Amino acid sequence: MDALAKVGERLAERDDGEVEIVLVGAAAGMLTGELPASRTTSDCDVMVLLPEEALGRLAIASEAVAADLGLPPTWLNTDVQLRRDALPEDWATRCHVVGQWGSLRVKAIGRWDLIAMKTLAGRAQDLADLRRLRPTAAEWRAVHAYLDALPARGTSQQEVAAARELAKRLEDLDHA
Repeated sequence: MDALAKVGERLAERDDGEVEIVLVGAAAGMLTGELPASRTTSDCDVMVLLPEEALGRLAIASEAVAADLGLPPTWLNTDVQLRRDALPEDWATRCHVVGQWGSLRVKAIGRWDLIAMKTLAGRAQDLADLRRLRPTAAEWRAVHAYLDALPARGTSQQEVAAARELAKRLEDLDHA
């Protein structure tokens, strides 16, 4: 959170107005308490940025903070915005405000959205996170409905099929 606070301070120095970001991934889970604070991640995935025109200001501020704190230059990852199709419907209604620092307001997606997106991503660390999250039967049903809707939003059938397989394996483990 120190790095986010410093970004907010740098943005406030320019006095160009507020910037709001919505985090997804491990950083969102850690900041909302859904994942343990002891879990490590190399970046904060910014799925939504408002106003969108603030991207340049945010990049300048985050790069300066990276240099100050010895973080990787891409620690505040905005490239993930290319996957906005992966955001579940009504995700904004489940967001949590995790902080306001200077001109930076930070939100994080909710638990169910985190479960859904981690199922879709399906990397080894996502699998470990899903085991920690221990989704309920109702959450798994919602994940399947989410996966059903994704092809119409541009997600490949192959990616959806892999996510379905992962969800099924994890559900079976929970019921074993």
